[in-house]
Amino acid sequence: MATLLEGGKYSDLTVSCGQQKFAVHKAIICSRSGFFEGACNHPFKESTTGVIDLGEDDEECVRHMIDYFYYLDYLSYPKRRASSNFAHRRISQSKRRRASSSLKQNLSMIEDPLLACAATNPVPQFDSDPPLTPPADDSESKQLQAPAEFPSSPQSFSDEGEDFEFEPSEPVQATKEPNLVLHAKVYALADKYDIPGLKALARRKFEVQVAQHWDCAEFPDALEEVYCSTIDTDRGLRDVVLQSFRENPRLAVKTTVEAAVRDLAPLAFELYKVASGLPV
Repeated sequence: MATLLEGGKYSDLTVSCGQQKFAVHKAIICSRSGFFEGACNHPFKESTTGVIDLGEDDEECVRHMIDYFYYLDYLSYPKRRASSNFAHRRISQSKRRRASSSLKQNLSMIEDPLLACAATNPVPQFDSDPPLTPPADDSESKQLQAPAEFPSSPQSFSDEGEDFEFEPSEPVQATKEPNLVLHAKVYALADKYDIPGLKALARRKFEVQVAQHWDCAEFPDALEEVYCSTIDTDRGLRDVVLQSFRENPRLAVKTTVEAAVRDLAPLAFELYKVASGLPV
């Protein structure tokens, strides 16, 4: 996956955003995004030109979206491991010959049941009018026995090389940089382009970072991003925000947070319902 994205080999679609152009593969991105699947499979301009322009979106977030398509992660990438799918490319010529010779069978050591039968049972001589049915004692069929063992199937090979595929994403860990606004933007972008996996990942990253950096200077800006980039019924990030207020009462007395709450009527109303014990 990494080599396909970095090299653009076999690319059949271009995603552009601002100054950036990404050579991508329909088979990969369409399987992860409802938007891209529709754009490529229906009679739209993008399906004929082979170019999808996302000029209205944030360039950095689009870059992370493309990374997710290929790495199933963004900002932090999973460990790479050698891929068994391309093992045949990574075996050197000498190793290939050695492996091949070790699998060769000495055919002279394998007894052919037909030849063995012919050697021990000479061809019978029939009269001019042979019987229509075989003799009762069919000695030939008793001699036909299958070999004791069949040649084993070829062994699989594993060797180190340059082709890699990526392990599934590891559990999300808190990082030094909060990136709360970035995760909120990626969440909104994933919702816009119908990428459920990326949306769930962005929510998890946002949740982990808020738990660790709820008192950072970026938190008020993250509140604005969450409540301005998602609809009221999308509770993914909004519930995380409300939970942070429940767990950290000191947020309510921070001047920057108070100013943000005053400017965000939906957030203020939800905090009022939480304080009143009403369901949100």
